[in-house]
Amino acid sequence: MGKFDGYVLVSDLDGTLIGRDHSVSDENVAAIREFVTEGGRFLGATGRTELNVRPYTVGIPLSSPWILYNGAAIYDWESASFIYKAPLPRSLAQAFVCRVMAQFRKVNIQVYAGGPFCQVNADGQPDAIAVRENQAFENKPVEAITDDWLKVLFCSDTPEYLDAIESLFEGDPLRGVAHSMRSGPRYFEVTAQGVNKGTALVHLRSLLDPEPRCVVAIGDYNNDIEMLQESDIPAAPESALGEVKQHAKIITACHSRSAIADLIRKLAASGQSA
Repeated sequence: MGKFDGYVLVSDLDGTLIGRDHSVSDENVAAIREFVTEGGRFLGATGRTELNVRPYTVGIPLSSPWILYNGAAIYDWESASFIYKAPLPRSLAQAFVCRVMAQFRKVNIQVYAGGPFCQVNADGQPDAIAVRENQAFENKPVEAITDDWLKVLFCSDTPEYLDAIESLFEGDPLRGVAHSMRSGPRYFEVTAQGVNKGTALVHLRSLLDPEPRCVVAIGDYNNDIEMLQESDIPAAPESALGEVKQHAKIITACHSRSAIADLIRKLAASGQSA
């Protein structure tokens, strides 16, 4: 019997698993591998696509499904397929995107529908992070996206633009059937109503066999709060936002100092493992 039998560790990626140097530390990878060897299950919860997660999973066991698109999908690595999707209402989402494009021509607008995400605003400024990481994306008009829309992301280096888009959303018909979140200083996102990392975690917990006896979750930003609330042991790196740390029972080293490895050490030392 391993000391982490029955445990599931769910980690946010950016600002948590991924360090300030834009990589996953060898210490984090080694700790995760030991956690899994000792009976635990590790999975990520992120706003990223399955393609843009892959570069950060080298050496990490992918035996458990992951939460993607900020809760709008659960992806099974072994079958290379989605086992859960919660799409946006297409017509309302498309109408809202067109309103934003008409008013904010320089805002980068991304539609996520599985596979490469789609940049739909030809005049939008590039997403610097996506370009730097060579993320998988394509330029495509909204009417050409035929698959389910899982989320829409608005990216801008001008905070006032995101504030204005959020205000526009609050008065739009889409608001009644959709959920919004800030997933970073440069990002405002929209998913279907009731869809976030927390609701996806509840759904995933019911799918795992055997059902976990303890779920540990760690994250650093506002879009992680619902996930922490749904976990048995919520954690946050010391570099997390203050309002996120208020929901945490464990504060770990910051993401630049291998927060996940530190969390696993703390779980083992506190006697909260088996």
